[in-house]
Amino acid sequence: MKVKTTTEQLTQLFVSLFTIILVLVNIAFLVISSAYIYHHAQERSQDIAEAVEENLNPEYDWTALLDAYLAKQEDDAITLTTPQGRTYYSEDAHETFKKIGYHRHYQSMVFTEKHIYFLNSATHHGFRINVALNIDELFALISWLFFTMLGINALAILISIPLIRRFAHKWSRPIQHMNAEIKDIRNGNRARTKITVPQQPMEIKNLARSFNNLLAFQHNALQREHQFVSDASHELKTPIAAIRGHVNLIKRHGQSHPEIVASSLNYIDKESQKMQALVNELLTLGRIDYSNSKITKIDLVKIISDVITEVSSVYPQKICTHLPEKLDFPIQTTDFRNIVHNLMGNAAKYSPANSEINISLLQKDMQVIFKVADHGMGIAPENRKKIFDRFYREDNSHSSKIAGSGLGLAIVKSEINKYHGKITIENNSPQGTIFTVYLPIEK
Repeated sequence: MKVKTTTEQLTQLFVSLFTIILVLVNIAFLVISSAYIYHHAQERSQDIAEAVEENLNPEYDWTALLDAYLAKQEDDAITLTTPQGRTYYSEDAHETFKKIGYHRHYQSMVFTEKHIYFLNSATHHGFRINVALNIDELFALISWLFFTMLGINALAILISIPLIRRFAHKWSRPIQHMNAEIKDIRNGNRARTKITVPQQPMEIKNLARSFNNLLAFQHNALQREHQFVSDASHELKTPIAAIRGHVNLIKRHGQSHPEIVASSLNYIDKESQKMQALVNELLTLGRIDYSNSKITKIDLVKIISDVITEVSSVYPQKICTHLPEKLDFPIQTTDFRNIVHNLMGNAAKYSPANSEINISLLQKDMQVIFKVADHGMGIAPENRKKIFDRFYREDNSHSSKIAGSGLGLAIVKSEINKYHGKITIENNSPQGTIFTVYLPIEK
């Protein structure tokens, strides 16, 4: 089956609609004209019958009088039957009514082989009047007008096809331009990074904007992935090189200097643990957007309490909490645990050992609000957006002294985005940072 272009589809659609409208107009013309003929003939016949009724007299010789009530129209006829049963005929009325009697009547209309008649009957003081009107001329006029309309309609359809096709091509031109520009982008034309947005129609304008937004999103995603691959390669290259160095050291001098084996193995073990932690966090980042696990309501307070117990066993800071007894929220346990663990772990790593970390959780204005406040070194305002980038460290000179891969806050941001939430950063008093997570509650 041949796939039609937009121009062809629009042309076919509008020509079909135009044809249907013309057919409906013709049908309406036939109905209205037929009704006009019927009512016009009915009024004429009633006028003739009423004129006869006004002059009824049983003593008249109606044979000569009946013709006076008729116009000069051929085959018009009147019969008058007196109370005594005598019937008078206008000229040729006997033959006319005889012909009519052989044919079937349709709502006072009689169609013979050559003529069309309208019949009307009236009774007045025992007199019966029958009128038969020949309406051939009216039907001939209506038929001529109808066939003339058909010819005009056919001509209008033939003229409309190229005009409609031209307008359809004009209306579909923005789509054709979009298709051509998309092909350029697909074929690797780097000079084109977005398609042209037409001013009208509105649907095509919105489609072009949405496509440009999609291109921008895809471009940013590719840039992030390229940066991610570069950063991951850099982060993995250093420990791998160090491990390879110690392995070669053991191979060359292990037998002659056995004392270096233990220290090298200890270093290899430490670096492999760092690599394992890095790989696990990379896998966590990769699974966030593609997790299809069923989401059910869980108690957030219990998860926070469990994470506090873990962090307290590793870090010396005092953790102060302001938590409700229970707060249920629909989120995967692992997702919320990642948010809490990374924010609290970050606060502990960058805060003095004798400082406090304040944790709070509450529900307000149809959202869950989770806060982690520390008294550490703080974050410069210009770096607050960058800290959510993968592998970013604000103070690179001290990054090697602080455990971690630089992926923690990237994981937090991705988890929050997954649930359409947001995270803000504020200065703490007198120093430090406050991270606030907002998770909306769906109605």
